[in-house]
Amino acid sequence: MDIQLEIEGVPDRAIADAIRKKVRTLRQQIALPGEWRVTIGPSETRGEWNLGIHAPSGWHLASFSEPVARLPDVIEKTLRARLERPAAGVAG
Repeated sequence: MDIQLEIEGVPDRAIADAIRKKVRTLRQQIALPGEWRVTIGPSETRGEWNLGIHAPSGWHLASFSEPVARLPDVIEKTLRARLERPAAGVAG
């Protein structure tokens, strides 16, 4: 499984590295066909984040309000849910 990861707007390098590590771990744990692209960045709405997932089944977008320090855990949980049900309907 190939996951391309793009992180924007996360000023703390340790947090960005933690996000990368969690995504790598998921890639090793869940084997799905096709290419996946994950983008993380600040939303246009102040204090919110967007997590975009481009999967073989389409484009999925999740927006949430969390402090930067919680991003690795929230991203892992949201991405894991999408990877475990890749054929679900397109949201966003």
